[in-house]
Amino acid sequence: MQIAETAKQHGLAPALIQRLGARPWVATVFFSAALIFLVQPMYAKMTTPLMGGAPAVWNVSLVCFQGALLGGYAYAHVLGRLKSLPLQVGIHGALLCLAALALPLSISGLFGAPDPEHPALWLTGTFLVSIAPPFAILSATAPLIQHWYARSGRHDAEDPYHLYSASNAGSLFGLVAYPLLMEPFSALSAQSLLWSGGYGLVALLLVTCGLIVIARHRQPATEAAMPAPTHDSVSWKEKGYWLLLSAIPSGLLLATTSHISTDIASAPFLWAPPLIAYIATFIIVFAKTPLLSPAVADKYLLFAVGAALLMLNVPIFNSQIVLVGLVVHIGALFMAALCLHGVLVSRRPAASGLTEFYLLMSLGGVLGSAFVALVAPQIFNDIHEYPLLLGAALLLSPRFLGKGIKLTLDRRTLAFAAVSLLAIGLAYAYVTLTRSSHSDTMVTRRGFFGVVKVYSPEDQDLTLMQHGNTIHGAQIRSQTDRPTPLAYYNAATPIGQAFTRLSGSATHIGVVGLGAGGVACHAHPGQSFTYYEIDPIVVDLATDTDHFTFLSSCTPDAPIILGDARITLGHAAPKQFDLLLLDAFSSDSIPVHLLTREAMQLYLSRLSDDGVLVFHISNRHIDLVPVLARIGAAEQAVMRHQFYMPTPEEAAQGVQPTNVMMFAKSETALSPLAEDARWQPVTADDQRPWTDDYSNLVGAMLETHMAN
Repeated sequence: MQIAETAKQHGLAPALIQRLGARPWVATVFFSAALIFLVQPMYAKMTTPLMGGAPAVWNVSLVCFQGALLGGYAYAHVLGRLKSLPLQVGIHGALLCLAALALPLSISGLFGAPDPEHPALWLTGTFLVSIAPPFAILSATAPLIQHWYARSGRHDAEDPYHLYSASNAGSLFGLVAYPLLMEPFSALSAQSLLWSGGYGLVALLLVTCGLIVIARHRQPATEAAMPAPTHDSVSWKEKGYWLLLSAIPSGLLLATTSHISTDIASAPFLWAPPLIAYIATFIIVFAKTPLLSPAVADKYLLFAVGAALLMLNVPIFNSQIVLVGLVVHIGALFMAALCLHGVLVSRRPAASGLTEFYLLMSLGGVLGSAFVALVAPQIFNDIHEYPLLLGAALLLSPRFLGKGIKLTLDRRTLAFAAVSLLAIGLAYAYVTLTRSSHSDTMVTRRGFFGVVKVYSPEDQDLTLMQHGNTIHGAQIRSQTDRPTPLAYYNAATPIGQAFTRLSGSATHIGVVGLGAGGVACHAHPGQSFTYYEIDPIVVDLATDTDHFTFLSSCTPDAPIILGDARITLGHAAPKQFDLLLLDAFSSDSIPVHLLTREAMQLYLSRLSDDGVLVFHISNRHIDLVPVLARIGAAEQAVMRHQFYMPTPEEAAQGVQPTNVMMFAKSETALSPLAEDARWQPVTADDQRPWTDDYSNLVGAMLETHMAN
């Protein structure tokens, strides 16, 4: 009664409600979804400087967010079962206020400092007390608002599912807005305050929508037209079909992203286009008038899957091939998701079963992503789940299954199924056989940080270590005793020059990023090396003398410390190193937490007074010289830069183009390079240096593109 009176006091008269139309409902689901997609990168950015490597933080965070999303949908389902609308609105309003106690968003100190032995537990606990309350309550918005809309008495109340299209449009906006609008122009503290203001706006909109429904129910003329919802029974077989139709596209999203970042390119934000394509399919299929019919996707899905499988064997040798690969693989994901999501929407229940439908759809999404993120790495040594999920999407398409869950076993369907399975099998077999014929793959290992391969190219006396599509070390197979450093570490490269000219007076040398261990054979008698590596698979392969003998023959007693450089270097003694090589980039990804002012302060503090920091910044997508120049200038470091392009003869021997910056506390430390014109002084512009609280990766990418 009190809430109903409040509705009258706020002037929610029939005429005003009529003028508002569906605007409050659309605005509520749009802005709540946008906030959900904004908070995910914010939380990862908050915890990265504390926990180290972004991949680990992001994966654990993603599991937490999916769990909270599922919890929000379960809460909406339970709340929607209550018969009293005023009670529903009252409970939800109270929980909105209670969750607001966690604002502004920040990392709680309840669990103390991060536990290096159990980082996942620390992250999960910190998420639960720092982020989960407002995130979970917001995640209930989409199903809850649609449930209330179904009881609003509007002319289209019987089919509120179109609001989910607006929700996914909000998700798409949040996905794009963070890297383009929030990250480049505001610090984390300001972002958190802005997000808190958005939370207040969505809370106000949510309560307003609830009051509108209550006001409509209090009108005698319409009360009879809006009976309490009935709950039609849905078979478990049908619910299982909902799970499959949501799980396969969700798993395919992660599998496509893994394949692209592993085998095509590892550029920053490359995870965004597949996610945009995936979200776009929800916008299309839930719209009142879809821009593209899912029947079109069903018609051409076989061709899209076939093209994606054949592209697995196309060698990546220029940017045009990269672009074609991205279009083909993201196109296949889009067609598969559009097809299956179209079937899912066509089988949606009446509005009375709406919250259960969304709950099972969310559960299917969690199961699909969990298979790719948690199960597949344990059972596959490569991204084999990608072609498997492409095949599963094809077999779940209407052409194979027909309109029901049971197979329509007519001749046409059986023929289509047989041809489809044969095409998938032949295409993938062709890819596998062709790949193996070009090289002798000794080992393929897959772990938390990606796929690492050790192989020998056809007709070459080389053993290579490759992470994703980037070479991380090479050794001449016929050399086992003190082999010649190759790749980025050859004596001719800037890294090789640094060890040749600067290490004569260096006693203690630190190396962040192990690779195949090629830098070890620059060691001289009396020097001590300490290696830092985050990936245990890399350590296993680099120390296996069946593959590489750099470490065993040149620095056999050097310790290898496992962990992220921001954490492990913090345990080193101040001024411990006379020469520190930072070569921690995994493929072409950008570890932003290693490129901040706080990180530079750590590196310089671990250098002796005449020590030198050698920073390997080779990257195909971003020029990191301006980024590091601003940071170095802020710390008053002396800086030098060199980009080295090997001669054709050197390239034939495995020497790679290498981009390097050097930092020191004084000019004296770099005096051995004073007469070398290849090492150029670096000056910084007046732009803001990156910190743990601020970075602008998009701006750096645009700056590189404009310079080229």
